[in-house]
Amino acid sequence: MSTASKEREAAARQVDAEAELAMAASSEAASRALRAGSQAPLFTLADGTGQRVALDDLLSAGPVVLHFFRGAWCSFGEQNLVEFAATYQEVVALGGSAVAIAPASNGTWSGSPLPMRELRDIDMKVARTYGLAFDLPASLRPRYEELGYRPPSTRRAADWLVPLPATYLLDRDGVVALAFIDVDYRNHFESEPLLNALKALQARHAARGRTMRLSRHRRRKAH
Repeated sequence: MSTASKEREAAARQVDAEAELAMAASSEAASRALRAGSQAPLFTLADGTGQRVALDDLLSAGPVVLHFFRGAWCSFGEQNLVEFAATYQEVVALGGSAVAIAPASNGTWSGSPLPMRELRDIDMKVARTYGLAFDLPASLRPRYEELGYRPPSTRRAADWLVPLPATYLLDRDGVVALAFIDVDYRNHFESEPLLNALKALQARHAARGRTMRLSRHRRRKAH
């Protein structure tokens, strides 16, 4: 085996070891994160241009997908965001909208323009409200700093919080219809479960609308 191959293999083992340690630390937080059937907390965040986006305004137009990712400092998170962006037009075609959310202190997406807004979560307040934050083990902190990560300011000086990747589908009433929280940030984004859940959601709304129209029609005929 060449020297270069040995170095790549050693680097891969190091990445895997770091991921395993982070996954172990984040598992408890993931178990407490917002789940399907819960009411999603409302928020207002600014995008990269400073324009403020309110969740309740988005919900007034239909179902909303919230994609929480680790930020531009993480190559896995960036790849996940690219994969999520490729699904955006299908989400819109199904009557939904979508935003990406990342910590504000770690830069914004620098690649090709994203089709959806990227919202800047100052001090990870929204991520923490949704239960998507965990305290990184001290042994990993220097490595994350090397990668460019900057933890948010919190009331507890000892906290060193990192976001959990997650994707939520919210019904127009703000109830979580689908929650996908992934402690393994190396995983690829899978669009099929999200799109299937959105299709089912819209089908239920369409059926409910037909039932209501039929009921009104019958009441008019009765009079």
